[in-house]
Amino acid sequence: MEKNTINLRLADLRKSKHITQSELAEKVGTSFQTISKWENGITMPDVTVLPILASFFEVSVDELLGLKPLKGEVYSVEKTDSDEFWNKHMEYLLRSKNENWNIDYLDFLVNKVWKIDKPVNVLDCGCGYSHLSVMLMPLLPDGSSYTGIDFSSELTKKAEIFVKNNNINGKIIKGDFLESDFRNEFDVVICQSVLRHIGNPMKFVSKMIAATKENGLVICIDTNREIECRGLYIDGMDYGELCDHSGAIKHWNAEITNNKRDYAAAMRNAYIMRELGLHNIDIRMNDKVSFVCPEQEDYETKVCDFIETKSLWYEDKDEAIERLVNHGMTKIEAERYVGKSEKICNYLKKHKDEVAFTNFKGKTITFGWKRRV
Repeated sequence: MEKNTINLRLADLRKSKHITQSELAEKVGTSFQTISKWENGITMPDVTVLPILASFFEVSVDELLGLKPLKGEVYSVEKTDSDEFWNKHMEYLLRSKNENWNIDYLDFLVNKVWKIDKPVNVLDCGCGYSHLSVMLMPLLPDGSSYTGIDFSSELTKKAEIFVKNNNINGKIIKGDFLESDFRNEFDVVICQSVLRHIGNPMKFVSKMIAATKENGLVICIDTNREIECRGLYIDGMDYGELCDHSGAIKHWNAEITNNKRDYAAAMRNAYIMRELGLHNIDIRMNDKVSFVCPEQEDYETKVCDFIETKSLWYEDKDEAIERLVNHGMTKIEAERYVGKSEKICNYLKKHKDEVAFTNFKGKTITFGWKRRV
């Protein structure tokens, strides 16, 4: 077996049974010095001993070797609804900003789909650094205003500067939207890439509706994870390998079971809106597909940004693998998943003056109107 696929859980299992190395050695017919060497990674148990150890601890051999998480192991919560998490990932948000929208399509939604022809006041829930404001507000009728709210201290500082520098008629509030007390104040209430990261999307959308005026518009934008996993094509790489996200569904299911984070939020938002009483509910697919090739003037910047956004989530490879195992993947699945990102980055770095690629995020735009009470 490859060394990097083994994380012998012997010490954890022994301590959970409250037995000493000498007591374990007696059970399996060896010396306590040998047990110590196994636990410290100096040597490995013989293949014939593994089933004996696994049987004694009532686990599988894969669990003993750290290839699968131990049953009942404590799930480490991601805390994606925390200030600390998004302050840490601010660089990712800044670098991925150009993957979100074609302005002409957003203009189409504003004028042809939502038919906004009078000044409106907009509330952006979980606004991040407020990149949406600079795209949306110039498309709205003169006199429209913008309010962004986010609990991240670093992101709201960026948002305040961003709104000011782009002459947006609006303000930024540092606070948790779920603890806000907005009531029938806004014509348009919107969130983008928020619901997939929180534990109670029903409560969040309910708060959005409460903040909306009668006949006001509620909009939820999220990425379809399945499409996102299949939406990358890199010229010269195996597309089937790029599409493979073995283990990801286990990871997503572990998140929704343990942390209520819903990887399928993009597909379920309409049903939440319907249950909460919005009407004329509809869904659109964002038409943004990024095509990057050497002939483009900003080619180098786009490639660098893509590499950075791909690698920022996996700065510490071993830590990423451990987290994914803790979140439902086997060790091999986690190594393959993280290794694929590393392989993509290395390929793009090696061929950064010549490679072309396509990236489709699969964002859905779900919206509905608040009924007159």
